Amino acid sequence: MGAEKVAAFYESWTAMFAEMYRANLRLCFSPLLWSPLTLATRSRHHARHLERTALAVAAKGIAPVHRRAVANAKRLGRVR
Repeated sequence: MGAEKVAAFYESWTAMFAEMYRANLRLCFSPLLWSPLTLATRSRHHARHLERTALAVAAKGIAPVHRRAVANAKRLGRVR
């Protein structure tokens, strides 16, 4: 059981890192970042990007743990 938890942790960590990497690439290549718009417009864009990124990273990080917990609950809930 301990090895399963460690594996879920590393899978979760890897998924969160990959999502952060993708989010940073999306921000870097965003046309709004390099446009000559006002600072207020760019600030709103960055705030929305940060919020979406935080939610996406949390969702990607919890998915492996949730998947394993549901599988364990099904396995342990079976009648013998």
